[in-house]
Amino acid sequence: MSRWSNIVCSSLASVILLAGTVAISLHGTTAQASASQPVDFGVVGPTSSAVWAQETLTPTAMVPLSTPLSMIFGFRSDRAGLEQRALAVSDPINPDYGDYRSVAENAATYNATDAQISLVTNWFAARSIAVVVDATRAFATASVPISVVEQMLGATYGAYSFSQAPAGIVLLTPTTVPLTLADSLDEAIDRVGGATLLWNTANDQQIVPSAQPEPVVTQYQPTALLVQPADGGTPWRTGTATDACAVAEDLSPSDPAYRLGLSPSQLRTAYGIDHLWDDGHRGKGARISIVDFSAYLQSDIDQWRECFGLSGTPVTNHLIGNPTFDPATSDETTLDIQTVLSVAPEADRIDWFGVQPTLPTLVGQFLQLFAAPMDASLTGGVATDVITASFGSCETGAFEGDPAYALMVGLFDQVLATGVVSGIGAFVSSGDTGSTGCYPNGPGTPNLAIEAQFPASSRWVTAVGGTNLTLTPDNHVASSGVWNDRNFFITPLPQIGIIGSGGGGLSGEFARQPWQPRIGSGEFRPVPDISAFADGLPGYFLAYQGQWLTVGGTSASTPLTASAFALQSAARVANGGHRLGFVAPLLHKLANGTPEERRTIVDVTLGDNDAHLVGAYSALAGYDLASGLGWVDHGELYGVLNPNRVVPKFTG
Repeated sequence: MSRWSNIVCSSLASVILLAGTVAISLHGTTAQASASQPVDFGVVGPTSSAVWAQETLTPTAMVPLSTPLSMIFGFRSDRAGLEQRALAVSDPINPDYGDYRSVAENAATYNATDAQISLVTNWFAARSIAVVVDATRAFATASVPISVVEQMLGATYGAYSFSQAPAGIVLLTPTTVPLTLADSLDEAIDRVGGATLLWNTANDQQIVPSAQPEPVVTQYQPTALLVQPADGGTPWRTGTATDACAVAEDLSPSDPAYRLGLSPSQLRTAYGIDHLWDDGHRGKGARISIVDFSAYLQSDIDQWRECFGLSGTPVTNHLIGNPTFDPATSDETTLDIQTVLSVAPEADRIDWFGVQPTLPTLVGQFLQLFAAPMDASLTGGVATDVITASFGSCETGAFEGDPAYALMVGLFDQVLATGVVSGIGAFVSSGDTGSTGCYPNGPGTPNLAIEAQFPASSRWVTAVGGTNLTLTPDNHVASSGVWNDRNFFITPLPQIGIIGSGGGGLSGEFARQPWQPRIGSGEFRPVPDISAFADGLPGYFLAYQGQWLTVGGTSASTPLTASAFALQSAARVANGGHRLGFVAPLLHKLANGTPEERRTIVDVTLGDNDAHLVGAYSALAGYDLASGLGWVDHGELYGVLNPNRVVPKFTG
């Protein structure tokens, strides 16, 4: 099956995505406007499109020129200066470490100028087209009729059919490769996304790959367990439940010795978060943003807070587009919010962004989610501390089907780097299919390629993997291994479908950052950076659609980790320090620092994330591609970050 045929089938079926990244050898055609003003259009023109699509294209009837295309325009900017600054403010040994400025100031310094924005917006306004400029000034979007696109590119459009496409599906692309942008627009724009696309003539709609969250791990029935520990954890609850949530406590198999679900207070104690709570840091000063595709039910959040006694800051909702509640995917959103509330119920702000993406590529849709919380006007006029994102895609899905993927990845990195220089830390789940990041890749033969997942593999995010957990009676960590359902002797193992395990591996697309270890050739970025409890057994409690469940996945370990670092950041500011921002460089420094610093991160040396028996990867002493550096002891970290902290005294 050809590349475009795969995209069409996936899009029409609305396939739920897994998270992933892999090297793509075809980088498309970059058109040159002139020797001094190159413009990247991605793959354009019938010849390049046919090579990309791996199909013979046949000219067919053109769609009306009034047909609107969803376009993305990247502004010319100082990307080298931006990345240099991002490295400086994130490096604990750099004199500029923690010297953050606002998103608005950084956007004006490194990204589009006022003159560039005016040139673009005025050109489109003269043609009655509204342009939306992102808060980071990295890009702008617009819905542009083909007739205007032709003016802008100086090229006419054609429609092309291909043999394996369903009836009515055509490829739209310029008939010749554009060489310039009209009216000096290329003085402001150096990247144009969406010039080549698929169109469904049956409903007059652009075909866009379906970006959906990775589903949380399936809840296994307790009767299916052979209750025996393996590789650092147990598939039943250990420790001592300390939350007074009777409804959740009822989730147990017939034998009460093998209960399911670790409560919020158990997890706070296990990871040392209770040390911050004991000093009064339950969220004051912390600002947390959660990004999702699907909506949630407020009644589930209310039920969760009431049962576990987690009253506090209400969640502020931001609806971008018209995201809806979907019983099949909204458990992800609900889990994100409830996990954040488990750690930081009294945060200054908890902003939830529900986004119905409109951009024409998967990377573009991820871009929309991460860009939204960087708009300070939506977060109370002050930048958020952390963004937590529990979604991703196999890169062959996110990139291979996008004729403009290289420029879109560049825009994605630019937006994330703008967040880094502004003190915003993005945390992304590494995926739930172990080292096989593309599994199962839809119907048919499973994809067992050894791959990491995107956007966890992005250079400017902290990627969070998964572990299992065994607790002592006082809820401290007795042992912890890599989360891998295959190693927990679940019977029966799924014969078709996902065997859950923490994602990890080498990116095939993104370069290794200076603070990361050299794996293999040392060229590519290793994933994950850090890990935390993700095992669906015994799992996290979840109140969903009025019922109580236990679930797991890196979709849980990520908001747990992000909100814990939001507390750490707020505590550090309260003790006279600066915000933590992007923490991956700090974590790697601590793991290789003084004995006191090394105690902040506990190495995971048990288990592997080889869920589908491909031979990769085992936990090792030190950094590994199954658990990253290990897990963070936030009690130890709190002491290292705040050696002269003032401990509040309570009187009564």
